[in-house]
Amino acid sequence: MLDVIQPRDGCLYEIRQKGEKDPCYVVVSNTKDLVKSHLMFAVREEVEVLKERIAELMERINQLEVENSYLRAHASQDTLAQLPVVGAKPPPQPQGPQPPVS
Repeated sequence: MLDVIQPRDGCLYEIRQKGEKDPCYVVVSNTKDLVKSHLMFAVREEVEVLKERIAELMERINQLEVENSYLRAHASQDTLAQLPVVGAKPPPQPQGPQPPVS
């Protein structure tokens, strides 16, 4: 539970933890700065996580490009002719139930 008492020099927070008898008191002179710093910290942490994820994905893209180049260099012309054109849409899939094959 968090009760706020407004003293002259800032906000006094009474913090009670579950199972504890005695509260903890914290005086914050500028609550906006406190909230701002907590939000900035959270944003920085999230940015770091996203930067790491982007680096992992870029590495994966590079690996796939190398693999693709190798496979294209060693594939036969018949196999290459069967590959879809980059940027082309795949052929439409038939919709609905398929008739049984006899």
